[in-house]
Order: sequence, then structure tokens, then C-alpha cells
Amino acid sequence: MNVSPDFSLPIRIIAPYFLIGTAFYILSMGYLWFLDPSVVAGEMRLIGWVHAYMIGFVMSVIVGAMGQLSVVVGEVHHRYPSLFVWIAPLLAGGTAVLFIGFAAVPSLLVIGGGAIITALGLFAFNLFVTLRHSRRRTAVTRSMQWSTFFLGIGLGFGLWMALGYAGVVAMDPSRWLSAHMMAVFGGYVMLNIMGVSTVLLPMFGACARPSDNDHAISFYAMIAAVGMMIAAALTRIHALEVAALVAAAGSVLYYLLQVYRIFTSKKRRYSDIWERSVAAAFVALIASMGMGIYGYVMENEKSVLVAFWLLTGGFLGFLIAAHLYKIVPFLVWFERFAPLIEERDVPTMQQLLPARWANVQWGTALAGVASVALSVIFEHTVLWQAGAFLMSVSGGVLAAIVIRILRVKL
Repeated sequence: MNVSPDFSLPIRIIAPYFLIGTAFYILSMGYLWFLDPSVVAGEMRLIGWVHAYMIGFVMSVIVGAMGQLSVVVGEVHHRYPSLFVWIAPLLAGGTAVLFIGFAAVPSLLVIGGGAIITALGLFAFNLFVTLRHSRRRTAVTRSMQWSTFFLGIGLGFGLWMALGYAGVVAMDPSRWLSAHMMAVFGGYVMLNIMGVSTVLLPMFGACARPSDNDHAISFYAMIAAVGMMIAAALTRIHALEVAALVAAAGSVLYYLLQVYRIFTSKKRRYSDIWERSVAAAFVALIASMGMGIYGYVMENEKSVLVAFWLLTGGFLGFLIAAHLYKIVPFLVWFERFAPLIEERDVPTMQQLLPARWANVQWGTALAGVASVALSVIFEHTVLWQAGAFLMSVSGGVLAAIVIRILRVKL
């Protein structure tokens, strides 16, 4: 992997993605105040929250991070780097309009969905043609290529469902929900996480890097899971849906085994905010799988909702925050301080991160995730409100940390 300024984009282009992401984190967690622990799956308010969080926070940060990592890993220049200037506002504006559409004005769903598809379509197009010119073929580049393909499919299902929710097309959007979620979450988000983990977890954790063969089982199992779920939606064959869920669970379990092997190979024993956040993320992922399997087998919707919250607010929230604490200081240090390292004293990357603030963010997020999960289990309004407050505070602190790091100069 060639970390060179010749490949990476300048901070002024990438920073908006991290700022947009943290802004939507605050928005989505603040919106929890307008929900309650008795919320049911399929409710428009809940769907609005999911899209504000998953697109506004998760996808925005992933697009920004992948904009840097893809060219560094592939050792190739972006084919159309100027597209990143337009993707950020399109993604932010589209997500805001889509959120309003789900919350209050369904006719706006098509407009918001169209803007999001345009933004992510431009991103996917640039990534695909960029990686085609790369001579490197690794687990990471394969994950990026396949995830880009599934992103396109997921966006297609999403637009079709938006037309149904808006009343433009007479159809039942719920029929395509499983295919949409599996394509976007399993095919795009998880494939990217699995691939990138083979590089970032060993690099940030000072651990041994696994071979591409170790990654292959999780990789192909998830591809099979997404394919079977799409086929299940098209054919309405329940057995295919069950097989898809089994394959996805097997993929994630084997991925967790690889994560365990990575961290048990650690050369130096120490604990920082990144490691604690990653640990919380994977504990939440394991708990989510347990609750999800129980809920699906027992047909218990409450358990499925708790599993989904642990997956999104817990696993994704902690994992993204952890890597923001590494990626943002690195990008700032690499662009602003690395060229001056032979001329004057410069701060280290660790010194750019306000550790006390990060500890506060971690603690409030941990308490908030647990509080919301328990409130759904016991349908306890006070616990829900406490969790919403803690998650909002966590989001505010995360945004303050990112802004502070981005403003650091000599």
C-alpha cells in the first residue's frame, strides 16, 4: 500500500463528508426524541430515522474514507476527482429531503431518492473506473468492486420502493425491503468493512495482517447471501430468504473469527480510544446477531428491532467513530505537518486527538446504546428518553472532536 500525496485528495474536498456525517449523527439521534420504545417496524417515522442515519451518517463517512483509501490501496489516481466536490452536497441535500419525505411529505421521497442515487451513482462510477486501472488485485480492491456493484442494485430497489411509498407506482414496497437492505447493508456496507478490516485493523492495532485467503470465505458467503436474498424477493421463495440469512450469518461469524485472530496477534499490549471503540462495536455486533437470530426464529419483532438498533447504533456507530479518531488526524497530519517534519517540530497524530473528549463520547454512546436497547425490551419511556439524550450528547461531542482536529494548524 503506497501512502502518497500523489494519490490522495486534499482535506478541503474530503472534510465535508466527515462534517456531514457527524451532523446527521446528531440529527438522527435527536430525532429519537420524537419516537418511542413502542415503535414498530415499517412505521414511516422509523424508516425516516434509518435513512437519516444510514445514508447521512454511515454512507457519508464511508464515501469520504473510501475516497482516500481506494486510491491508496489501489495505487492509482482518481479518474474523476472533481466529482467529489459535487457528491457531498447532493448526498446531504438528498438525505435531508428524503428524511422530510418519510417524516411528513411522501411526495418528496422521489426527489430525495433521486438526488441520493445521483450522488452515490457518481461515486460508484468513479470508483469502478478508477479500480479498473489499478494493477493491484487484493481482498480490499475486490471488496470495493463487488460492493460498488451491489450498491447500484440496492439503490435501484430503493428508488423503486420510494415510488411506491410516494404513491407514484401502485405496488407494495415491503416486498422489496429485504432485497434492498441486504444489497445495501450486506452487499455494500459489510463487504467494505470486511475488506477494509484486513488493512486498517492490523495497521491501527499493530497486529498481524491476515492473508487474502482468510478473507475469501466471508467475502464469497456474503456475495452468495445477497444474491439469494435478491432472488427470494423476485421469486417469493421463502427457502431462499432463509438460506440468504444463514449465509449472511455464517459470513459475519467467520469475519468475527478473523477479527479475533487479528487482535490476538497483537505485538504491543496497550488500550486507546480506538481499541475500546472497536471492542464495543464487535460486542454490539455479537449481541445483535444473537438477538436477531432469536427474534427471527421466535417471530418476535421486538427482538428484531433491538438487534437492528445494536447493529446500527452500536456496531456501526462505534466502528465509524473509532476510525474517525484515526483517519481524520492522519489526513490532517499527512497534509499539513508531514511536509514540515524536517524543518521544525510538529505534533504527532496522537496529539491531534483530544483524548478526554473522545472518552466522553465513548462513555455516553455506550450508555446510550444500552439504554435504548433496554427501553425497547421493557417498553420503558424514561429509558428511551435517557438513551436519546445520551446519544445526542455523544453525537455533539463527536462533531466537536472532528471540527477541532480539522482546524488544527501550526
